[in-house]
Amino acid sequence: MKQFWIGYWFKPWYFLYRIGYAIVISGIRGYFKNHQYDGKENIPSNTGILYAVNHQNAFLDPIVIAGRTKEPTHFLARADIFKKPMVAKILSMIYMLPIYRQRDGVDTIKMNQKTFDTCFDILKNKGNVIIFPEGNHNYKKSLRPLKKGVSRIALGAAEKYNYDIDVKIVVLGLDYENHFKMNGSLYLNAGKPIDVSEYYENHKKNPSETINNLSERIYKTLDSLIINIRDDENYDELYYLLHRVPLETNSKKVSLKFQLRKERLDKMENLKKTNTSLYEEVISFMSELKITMKKFKLRPYLLHQKPNSLLSLFIYSLLLTLLSPFHIIGLTTNYLPYKTPVWFVNSKVKDKHFHSSLKMALGSLFFYLYWFIITIIFSQFFGWKYGILFFITLPLIAAFNYKYWIYFIKVRGLWNYKLNYKSILSLREKYLDYYAKIK
Repeated sequence: MKQFWIGYWFKPWYFLYRIGYAIVISGIRGYFKNHQYDGKENIPSNTGILYAVNHQNAFLDPIVIAGRTKEPTHFLARADIFKKPMVAKILSMIYMLPIYRQRDGVDTIKMNQKTFDTCFDILKNKGNVIIFPEGNHNYKKSLRPLKKGVSRIALGAAEKYNYDIDVKIVVLGLDYENHFKMNGSLYLNAGKPIDVSEYYENHKKNPSETINNLSERIYKTLDSLIINIRDDENYDELYYLLHRVPLETNSKKVSLKFQLRKERLDKMENLKKTNTSLYEEVISFMSELKITMKKFKLRPYLLHQKPNSLLSLFIYSLLLTLLSPFHIIGLTTNYLPYKTPVWFVNSKVKDKHFHSSLKMALGSLFFYLYWFIITIIFSQFFGWKYGILFFITLPLIAAFNYKYWIYFIKVRGLWNYKLNYKSILSLREKYLDYYAKIK
């Protein structure tokens, strides 16, 4: 993700797609604290590629993949957003294709066949198509039953071109540490490609069975690449256990944290099978822990240590006070472009699944626009030489401001822990006992 690729400006892409690409690669760096793409070496070149991806975050899912692919990626989107001709034109310029559902009130089979034929041609021309086989988006880290569209398009393209076509399916897992807020982590996890030609002979003899077999393979592969919480009844408690209760590592490596969460989930699933009573105890305690931590504005990682001394807390607070003028300066250059997209999206967009993508895109635009405006104003008073220097320092000021705010939140948590320690002492002992059993 740290690679900055500028060659896209010289690609024969639609201009709007190039602009979007620039926004995405900038937004990813600002929106996510850490990001990692594993298995990219598995993605073949010089062939048609169908990406089969889990769908947790609406429009953000395809654009984070597109932002890491050096060729245009076509992806299917629900047809109702294509109703207005101007909108449809714009969407086609960012390589979106409509997929129709029965609720759209049209001849869905006929209309979808047109989209499928377009996909067949894209694959024949060694292009990329992203499909979300779950069929809809849902923020939960749970794999839903898959539609058979990936298999049908892959084998349909083969059939259309008399099985003389090279098509690979890349199953790719997306994992967001936090779906709706910035500063979480993003993990892209690609499996080894599935060579669709392995299914050509069977598809000629028994198309339905072959499609089912390929779809089942895609499901199993995708399940291995994501965090799949199957216990929907206790989803919130398990999510809290995986993402709030500390992991056995101090590493910031996204893939390591992802793997440790999968292992913890496996332990819980095994516990549910072998010791149901203990499993239910842990679930019940997670519910209690979540409520208590929210009440006292604490995070579970604090329970692994005893409260800091008053002297150290006063020193931390004094340091924050001394640095606060720089923080205030940082607020004047960063608060509005950060908060404006948040205010707008939270108040105007009802579907939370679109919040992340809009905040990331609008945030990138607002920051550049706001920094450009205040640089012009600064330059009018102090000259363009100082104005350019001011503009160069703005990202550094933003980085300081972010670090200051994180430090402030941590110090506030340490104070809360110190002041409420006696009230949560029994819960801490209980927590450490359960942690020893499930870590």
